Amino acid sequence: MDMVDKFKPLDILNKSLKSSVIVKIRGGREFRGILDGYDLHMNLVLSDVEELNKDTTVKNLRGEILVRGDNVVYISPTVQKETEKGEGKGKESGGKETW
Repeated sequence: MDMVDKFKPLDILNKSLKSSVIVKIRGGREFRGILDGYDLHMNLVLSDVEELNKDTTVKNLRGEILVRGDNVVYISPTVQKETEKGEGKGKESGGKETW
């Protein structure tokens, strides 16, 4: 793979906009929500946020949050659910690309 073909971190974030992501912050807390926005400092705006336990079960519902980029350990796009895959939301039908 050439240098031209490699994704940059902000390219991945841009592809994840309006999609579900998991964000881990310093202190070990994890959140799952829809990535509504970000900036160059990796400050994140998440909606429909759920705080997750260690076993990924939902601990609390948080609604909408702003995560300061300094606190972000990682951001991970989540896998699309099987029910969504079957509804023709793939790239070919004009939907978002799945991860």
